[in-house]
Amino acid sequence: MIIENSDGTETFFQEAGISTNEAIVLLHGIGADHNMWEPQVQIFADNGYFVLAPDMLGHGKSSKVKTLELRDWEYQINELLRQKDVSNCILIGVSMGGVIAQSYVVNNPEKVSRLIISDTFGELKTFQEKALGFAQVIGFRVYKILGARMLAKGMALTYKASFAHQAKEYFSRVSLKADFDQLILARQAINKIDVIQKINGDHMPTLVMVGDQFGKSFVEINRKIAEEVKGSKFVVLRDAMDPSNLVNPVAFNQTVLAFLKDVSA
Repeated sequence: MIIENSDGTETFFQEAGISTNEAIVLLHGIGADHNMWEPQVQIFADNGYFVLAPDMLGHGKSSKVKTLELRDWEYQINELLRQKDVSNCILIGVSMGGVIAQSYVVNNPEKVSRLIISDTFGELKTFQEKALGFAQVIGFRVYKILGARMLAKGMALTYKASFAHQAKEYFSRVSLKADFDQLILARQAINKIDVIQKINGDHMPTLVMVGDQFGKSFVEINRKIAEEVKGSKFVVLRDAMDPSNLVNPVAFNQTVLAFLKDVSA
């Protein structure tokens, strides 16, 4: 489905479930689209939620943009909620989606009942964190020269482990359609995130997850988010990596649904 936003941009999204049920909004990672959530959409709907999975601006079938900031994605989410008559939602974001979700919650806390993020970051301040963000911008610039087929091959190598076969198939396919100018804009936008200590855990039940296969430093980057959100739950998912929802969907789904059940009790 497609909606036209007030500024003339368009948002493509998938929906599932009964519209009067509590809403879940799913935010995908960089270079991905709503199809990244294929292992979740129907399962979450079958568990009693109204699921919305948009293509974020600059991705998938949503509008391409000339400039991009975190606030543009926040506006896009607000437009989706308004046009679907959703006043409050559960927000779930992985990787880039996790960055957007945190930024959205900080600026629109009244519109989110629970926050779930995975394989992401809340700031880039240490040398290691800055290097992580800078390297991906450079990487996209290099792949713009080398071409989408080389990116697809690189993604296949990233997800070569047997447990990551679903992610390998997905990213090998979606990478062939990569728009590197949009990816560079997206990465530059998320590199500006600065929300550590700004999410109120007393009013925002929060689950932070991270896969164990991207190295200890990435686990600690996610742990830092959880430590700064009072009362949040932190879970390291075994045999998972960014995006954990696609690499180990069984563990991801079980953890998410158990958390939602616990905080709803």
